[in-house]
Amino acid sequence: MAKSVITPLEQTARLLDLVPFLLAHQGISLINLAKHFNVDSDVMIDDLNTLWMCGLPGYTPLELIDLAFDSGFVTIRNAAPLAYVRTLSSSEIVALALGLDLLRENSESPGVGQRDRIDALSKKLRDQIGVHISIAASPTTAHRSAIMRSISQRVPVEMIYYSTNSDQESKRIITPYDFFREKDVEYFQAHCHTAKGMRTFRLDRVVAVSPSKSLDLIPNAQGKKSERIRVSATVRTLDRASVEAFGLAFSDLRVGGSVTLEAFSPEWLIRSIMAGAGSFVAEEPQEIARSIIESVDATMALYE
Repeated sequence: MAKSVITPLEQTARLLDLVPFLLAHQGISLINLAKHFNVDSDVMIDDLNTLWMCGLPGYTPLELIDLAFDSGFVTIRNAAPLAYVRTLSSSEIVALALGLDLLRENSESPGVGQRDRIDALSKKLRDQIGVHISIAASPTTAHRSAIMRSISQRVPVEMIYYSTNSDQESKRIITPYDFFREKDVEYFQAHCHTAKGMRTFRLDRVVAVSPSKSLDLIPNAQGKKSERIRVSATVRTLDRASVEAFGLAFSDLRVGGSVTLEAFSPEWLIRSIMAGAGSFVAEEPQEIARSIIESVDATMALYE
């Protein structure tokens, strides 16, 4: 008898159910696992081999799902990190939103309830994306081209830039120097005529670029990259959002241990530590620790 054809959508749905099921049934036999999902053992082995190639961003052996099923019993060996609730990156949110669009358009006859659920989830995801987020790994936008021309011609440009520190757009006149990459994000150095100093900008947060008639003089020497701010902190809880915000790895952290947090902006660093609700407690330098305490007190005062 011919085997029934399993569609990619059915397999994807089963894979999504497999991980939480295995976390709750560690050591289940391969035969019972196949029976539970109503598939042949060969199909289940194919699914488990596929899961081996899935995991968290980074996709190294440290982040990929680690399964053991050679003995006929299935176990996930890195269950603890997988159990942490994690935040989605902007590219992941965009991928999910586009996937929902395709699901809505390509479904032959989605029910009213299914369409409403797809629309509700799509709206929730799109509310998180924002207009200033780019999913391009190496942006080749018109903004980058305009900044490249400014660098080659050594002429200033007028830029509208979105800052996550203040959650506002600002208009600046800048003279860019060079591009560089940091953790798969592209930045550029520029002399900011508005701030009268060297500044570092993220390319994907540039809203608009246009020629400028500014005649302000700038230093002839290329400025150094903005210095990182380093804060010594104590780990109180392993909060995934805080760990991901500072580009850290769970395997390097332990509750009660010390960690060094790095950032270019003191405002961003203070807001990120506060957003963790005490997951990191700043110890040194003292001025950063005092600023966090003052910001917490000011925030609490708003609710009195």
